[in-house]
Amino acid sequence: MIDRKSLDLLAQAILDHLLRNPDLIGALVAESGLLPGDLRGLAADPTPAFATALVDFICASDERLTGFAAESGWPPLKVAQIREALSCGFPD
Repeated sequence: MIDRKSLDLLAQAILDHLLRNPDLIGALVAESGLLPGDLRGLAADPTPAFATALVDFICASDERLTGFAAESGWPPLKVAQIREALSCGFPD
């Protein structure tokens, strides 16, 4: 299980990674259907659902996950475990 603070920290790390890698922002926008303005609004105050979507996005490919892990210091296995925990639902 993951707590909200840990999820928020991971989501912020993913957002920071996206800012340093604009090609990933393009991929996120294309895959999610979000408009860039929507993304800015969600990033300003991420909800658990948005944070979960970010984790799903970064884990969607090994290249994304390893790039994120190398840049952020988050171990890829930990991120994958969080994704797995989130697949069971976020606790209220």
